[in-house]
Amino acid sequence: MAEQDDPPLNWNIELNFNLNEAKQEKPVQAPKIPPRQIIGEKYPKILTRIEMLWCSLELHKYLEETLFTDRSNRQGFPEDVMKALGEIHAEHTRVLKEQKLIGDDVWDMQPKPRDIS
Repeated sequence: MAEQDDPPLNWNIELNFNLNEAKQEKPVQAPKIPPRQIIGEKYPKILTRIEMLWCSLELHKYLEETLFTDRSNRQGFPEDVMKALGEIHAEHTRVLKEQKLIGDDVWDMQPKPRDIS
């Protein structure tokens, strides 16, 4: 017989019979390598071009043509380089929009006139 000070038993217990799920640990992720380093190690000429043309409409056009080519005779970049170029393209697009060099509409890739005042 239970004493009066004992808490009541909790019968709401969740059982997990999937031993594989219980034993799995989160994989250790490698530290993220900056996009600039990835491109520089494998394609130094592309990195040089990106650095020289940064914040220009010419670079925007170059990145668009590099990432979204319709030429079928291209082998393509390795996955890590493609991701790095995508990150650089996204950041460059953000900078150009911030400086009002391109519009927010993805279909409107025409350069925006600068306010000279």
